[in-house]
Amino acid sequence: MRDLITFLVVGGCALLWAGTTVASPTVQLHCSQTSCSYTEEIGPSGTKTYQGYCDGTGNTKVTKGNSNMVCHKAKGLTCTIGWFPQIGEHPYWSCTCTNWNAIHDAHPAINLSCPAPS
Repeated sequence: MRDLITFLVVGGCALLWAGTTVASPTVQLHCSQTSCSYTEEIGPSGTKTYQGYCDGTGNTKVTKGNSNMVCHKAKGLTCTIGWFPQIGEHPYWSCTCTNWNAIHDAHPAINLSCPAPS
């Protein structure tokens, strides 16, 4: 019984240690037009968070109503729906994509729509 407990404790610590080294990176996508398209890459069994920023909008404030971000799913890839956290002075859109394939890279397509400059 003691060996089983030792195994579970050591295994749990190893999982925690591995989890800290595989943190989801954040990729910033900047768009200075009214529409931008990106094709990104996620390695096998990887997860990335994308933040879409609308640059070059002049005096037009970026809002949830005048902008949009779509992260497209593909085979073996899932993405959350784009959401607008409205945090800070420079608002952005965000989504997270996960590649469930343990062997091949995945290439999510991301579309960012921004308001026209004023």
